[in-house]
Amino acid sequence: MQLQITTDYAIRMIGYLAQHKGELVTARNMAGELGITYQYSMKVINQLKKGGFICSVQGCNGGYHLTEEAVKVSFYDIICLMEGEIHLNRCLASDRFCSRDATSYCEIHKTFQKLQDQLIDALKQQQVMDLWKREAAAKSAVAV
Repeated sequence: MQLQITTDYAIRMIGYLAQHKGELVTARNMAGELGITYQYSMKVINQLKKGGFICSVQGCNGGYHLTEEAVKVSFYDIICLMEGEIHLNRCLASDRFCSRDATSYCEIHKTFQKLQDQLIDALKQQQVMDLWKREAAAKSAVAV
């Protein structure tokens, strides 16, 4: 299992906007500082807008900023927005498809379910804002 680069960029964009809280940031500046092409950044920005994590202000002094909801956004929230629900195995999807018709007693299913639940819980506990606060604190400690 590997997250798409789009999801990585989305997490970084949320963090970047968190670092610039209270400011309007242009897509071009954000893309440049994060090393993302402008076109690709717009794709990610549009997804984040649809998810309600960022909003735009139009006009010559416009740009993007975080919404109030984004303050509590977790890695899980962003992953679900960008990639859909997490399923470690096909049998863990909502339709519970199993070629053996064994989801109710299969030990592999039970093991994957437990691992998936642990992963989801860990991703829900990791808020993007906490990550950027720790990074800012680490930079301050190095600067001293």
